[in-house]
Amino acid sequence: MKKTLKRFVAIAVSATMLFGMAGCAAKSQEKDSKDTSDGKVKLTFWSWLPTNDQSDEMIKEFEKENPNIEIEYTRTEQDDFFEKLQVAMASGTGPDLFGMTTGPMMEQYSKFSMDMGSAADQYWSGWKDKINTNAVSQSKSKSGTLVGMPMLIAGMTTLMYNKTLMDECGIEKVPTNYAELKDAADKAKAKGYVCVAAGASDDWINTDWFVQTSNEFEKGAVYEAEKGDRKWTDKCFVDTMNAWKKMFDDGIFEDGALGISTYPDARDQYFFARKSVFFMTGSWHLGPTSTSNTEIVGTEIGNKKDVIGMEPFPSVSDSGERLGTSGVDLMVCINKDCKNAEAAMKFIEYLSDGWGQQYWVNYLQGSPVSNEIKYKGTIDGELQQQSIDNVNKYVADAAGSRKLSNSEVEKAIHVAMQNVAAGADPNKELETVQQIYDSSK
Repeated sequence: MKKTLKRFVAIAVSATMLFGMAGCAAKSQEKDSKDTSDGKVKLTFWSWLPTNDQSDEMIKEFEKENPNIEIEYTRTEQDDFFEKLQVAMASGTGPDLFGMTTGPMMEQYSKFSMDMGSAADQYWSGWKDKINTNAVSQSKSKSGTLVGMPMLIAGMTTLMYNKTLMDECGIEKVPTNYAELKDAADKAKAKGYVCVAAGASDDWINTDWFVQTSNEFEKGAVYEAEKGDRKWTDKCFVDTMNAWKKMFDDGIFEDGALGISTYPDARDQYFFARKSVFFMTGSWHLGPTSTSNTEIVGTEIGNKKDVIGMEPFPSVSDSGERLGTSGVDLMVCINKDCKNAEAAMKFIEYLSDGWGQQYWVNYLQGSPVSNEIKYKGTIDGELQQQSIDNVNKYVADAAGSRKLSNSEVEKAIHVAMQNVAAGADPNKELETVQQIYDSSK
């Protein structure tokens, strides 16, 4: 934990030292990134989405539609993405376009971003009628500026499952409550499998789970605490922390989960490798429920032709009620130093309301932000339609937003969750969260 905090501090200090160089570095970059030798406009784009499986086809199609624009895409896993972006933006060497999440990261990077609303008004006629208004609202900063264009809507938390392995282990149904989850873990372990593969080293999935699950203990309490209307030490949050700890104690997760990332480790080394029966993720990962999904080609579950499905994560509260959270899963921002805003908006329109959006929706990467696009992909998985319907309903009935707006509190919750899982007292850890909240006001 100390190592994680030291790394964050080091990055923050490095970024601060680089701010002084930002102006001149940005100026030197602007000329170089404007045009290629053949007269094309070149745009650099950094994000964690599209995935490597998606990007070649998506970019190829865009460049076919827009032969005068070239996209140079660099993908980084989400857990490492913001560290890389922070240093690059502070030094003035950031990309023309970059992926972003709503919440604290959006607030932090809004100062580097072009006003998306103004750019869209100038270069994309009628965009306000085409993009989901709730998604647009979530993509605005506290000042009301549209920081980036939303791309996908997603919900937390879901459980991807391998029905073939469930049958082998004698697990009769996908768990919906904690007793059933514990029973599934015992049966999976008896057959030599991990129950749930979880990337508990990731701050984003840990805090997403905390926000989502705390709503099951007391709906809406987490949003009241975020506003200062109640304490982070309240019973519902202690109960949430205890439920988190219990999953480690009861062997629900893999050994060493605190040191494992969701992507690619938990996914590739456990679920895709056929070593776990379940995988903790979100609604954006419905793709593998299709037998023709390219993501599972060449993996053990793909080679074995296992039947894959997805359901809401089991309730860990005494009530047994499953309540999800939802929000913009990805937005794309334009660097305020970008000198090709019109070309950048063409790419953003393509991703949010054009062929790129349709590709993502067909890929089951998330729910559409476009009001004009619906799923048109193939239904070839045994559990695919059922999974799509159940997960989409879970997301539609969400109790609230996935993300908190206070980045310091989110970081504190993540640290507290890791410490509690390692044996620390939940009450004391939540006292620290409250102290950090108080000092951040």
